[in-house]
Amino acid sequence: METAELIPLSGIQIQDKTIALSSTRREVEALLGAPYSSHKNSLYYFQNEVRFDFDTNDRLNFIEFLAGIDGQLQPQIYGVPAFQIEADDLFDILSAQNNGEINDCEHGYSYAFLNISVGIYRSRTPQAVEYMIEDAEDDGEPMDEEDIALELRQAAHWATIGIGIANYYK
Repeated sequence: METAELIPLSGIQIQDKTIALSSTRREVEALLGAPYSSHKNSLYYFQNEVRFDFDTNDRLNFIEFLAGIDGQLQPQIYGVPAFQIEADDLFDILSAQNNGEINDCEHGYSYAFLNISVGIYRSRTPQAVEYMIEDAEDDGEPMDEEDIALELRQAAHWATIGIGIANYYK
């Protein structure tokens, strides 16, 4: 497992390399080599676990870690492992660092911390898993314990975390 340090409003440190937000596409490729894959204005590295998005001027404006708790690349932010720490604990840390408005329009599935340009996402919440369990029981097809444990584990952690340039989420 490899780690990377996210530095909000600045960039990331990974494999002894610093990649600054606002770097050019060429600078990113010079540091990391050829991408694993690419799509339009995005480059993907580390077996598609990290996405680098570029604006129309080919300047890096967003970096997102995509693999969640089971990924081979584990990002850290403010000294904590973003995917390994409990979702509520990371939310509290990011809220304190943000010290201002948080976009919570997706009601627990994602948050954008506007002052620090950090976004987090998960595909399920603990409450959604509870509803899923109840619905399965109501349908006469209860979930097995292994599936419930997997769903609850994923709901308890963030699946993605991204950092953007200032005002990225505004």
